[in-house]
Amino acid sequence: MRTEMLARERTRSNLLQAEQLRYSRRLRALRRASRQESRAERRMVAAWSRASALRSALENSALETADY
Repeated sequence: MRTEMLARERTRSNLLQAEQLRYSRRLRALRRASRQESRAERRMVAAWSRASALRSALENSALETADY
């Protein structure tokens, strides 16, 4: 009887531990995804900025060429 109780308690403990591990892994994956999303957004803003600067440079170049 005592052995069964210990086995049941150990099983319950293992299940709780497994549940905690799943939760922490999900949380870690969510944080990782959030960081990746932030990095992607920063890269996109930088790309838009570069595209805008290039567009302006091309427009200025076209205007200067038209002046001659």
